[in-house]
Amino acid sequence: MAQAAEDVLFDARNNFHLGHYQSAITDANNAKVATDTWRAERDVLMYRAYVEQGNSAVVMSEVGETSPPAVRAVRLLAMHKNADVAGKQAAVAGLHELLAEPGAASNAPLCVVAACVFCAEKDYKEALKVNQQAQTLEQHAMVTHVYVCMNRIDLAEKQVALMQRVDDDATLTQLAAAEVMLGKGSAKAQDALYIYQDLSEKYGPSTLLLNNLAACNMLLGKFDDAEHNLGEALSKSATDPTTLANALVCMQHLKKAPEVIARNVTQLRTSAPTHPWVEAYESHDRSFDRFAAQFSR
Repeated sequence: MAQAAEDVLFDARNNFHLGHYQSAITDANNAKVATDTWRAERDVLMYRAYVEQGNSAVVMSEVGETSPPAVRAVRLLAMHKNADVAGKQAAVAGLHELLAEPGAASNAPLCVVAACVFCAEKDYKEALKVNQQAQTLEQHAMVTHVYVCMNRIDLAEKQVALMQRVDDDATLTQLAAAEVMLGKGSAKAQDALYIYQDLSEKYGPSTLLLNNLAACNMLLGKFDDAEHNLGEALSKSATDPTTLANALVCMQHLKKAPEVIARNVTQLRTSAPTHPWVEAYESHDRSFDRFAAQFSR
């Protein structure tokens, strides 16, 4: 039955991981699921896609206390993504409560969603802990991502090798392999670029794939190509925070006019005030103001 569930949700799952979120939502809604377990998996995919689209309000309004644990975890993910510090802490506390429930350790969708929040908190140890009994490709992909974030490329490569033994051709396996290549920097950026190009040609370019292509091109010093990738990504979603942040990096390397860069900084700060790039920028801003105040005395 587990294999059948994979077959029923294959298109939704594949589109989600490729960053084709609206297609994932459509596929999830059209999937003919026959059991509560399948419905929970479908809803997790669908609501995660809404969160990635920036439509967290849909998740917050539709998911309630009677929803399955993994689906409630997506609500906490949506809450965490849009909350202030206190709200983020409440979301993390809610996840720990869900993870303490019986059977949580074997609930793969729950563990993956929880890891998404822990990664956003940079609590990589906890993200690994909840997926230490990884049973699915998505869990192995999540563990790979965590290791890349920790700069443990050696351990990330071992996870990719496990995934390749299970299904070398799976989209998730290819994405995980490309992420590890990107983690190695310019030495493997060309190989990662080939993977993202192949996936884009096969399934169509998404904002996610275009951003990864841009990252590869920037590592290779091809900033004009990266600018083209990011322009295409912005045409798909003009307020996507990742695209705006990558565009700012690219603009700085291309020595764009200060007013153009300032305009994009304002746009990113407005659309995603808690984005890591914005937080780092504002932290540097405050530090500069403190030093300036000291010298002006």
